[in-house]
Amino acid sequence: MNTKVILLFAILALIIATPIYANFLIEKVDVTISDIQSDGSANVHESIKFIIFGDFESSVYDASINSNNLSVWSNNIGLNQVKIHVNTAKVDVQDFRLRPQPRTKCNPIQGVCHGELILDYLAYPSFNTTTSEIVPGTGLFTIEKYKPRTKRYKLNPASFSFMTTADGNIILDDTTNLIIALPQDSIALDVNPQPTDGSLTLPGKISSLSWNDIVLVKFSLIFDVEDSIDKEVSDFFGTIISTIAETLRSPHGGALVVLLIILIGSYLYIIMSKRRGEK
Repeated sequence: MNTKVILLFAILALIIATPIYANFLIEKVDVTISDIQSDGSANVHESIKFIIFGDFESSVYDASINSNNLSVWSNNIGLNQVKIHVNTAKVDVQDFRLRPQPRTKCNPIQGVCHGELILDYLAYPSFNTTTSEIVPGTGLFTIEKYKPRTKRYKLNPASFSFMTTADGNIILDDTTNLIIALPQDSIALDVNPQPTDGSLTLPGKISSLSWNDIVLVKFSLIFDVEDSIDKEVSDFFGTIISTIAETLRSPHGGALVVLLIILIGSYLYIIMSKRRGEK
């Protein structure tokens, strides 16, 4: 038989023997950032949905359902998208919770089911342990006190762990959605690229933004949040109370309390003496 014909049959046999589908296939990934705080921290909610092919794979899924260890799921499923989508070198992840969901939409004839992993956690910037200041370049957002009562938030693209191009631009495929819910009454100043859920008029008030099936070249999000006067007043008195409390807890707190009592007592004594002299 001709060598080329044998080679052709070998290639065809290999193609036939190769499964059409992977055992697990990503269906949809939603990464939602919300409740953005004045220190740049935020809540992150991730929903990772995938399709399960085969009875054995379904049994692997069911055997892992009680595990809240993300690395176990990543190893068992073998999908790159089964991970936290923030860069832990830039973001301090706290209060992490993993909630695997039971299989749904199962078709016994096709041997297909659907699974989902839900991830919730808080994303903080890193803090210098000596000065308690935020380490530059960390956190989902950097914050600048732009003017009295107004803070300017700038998104930190390096804080994400999506796929990237050779130039470091974030790649969102057609199954991946990034959603950012802005604080109430935020004024968006710069958004690039335009969100895939509609065009924007800048500057303007925006409640949320989302991107899907796009390369985020020169990814930028800048918005301002203005605090109310009531909040500024409450923060002012809160700072005073906090300062007093810290002073009282200091080694000299007891002496200061005694001194304060003496001063108040002396003041009351002088007032009472004057009143007696006037009678």
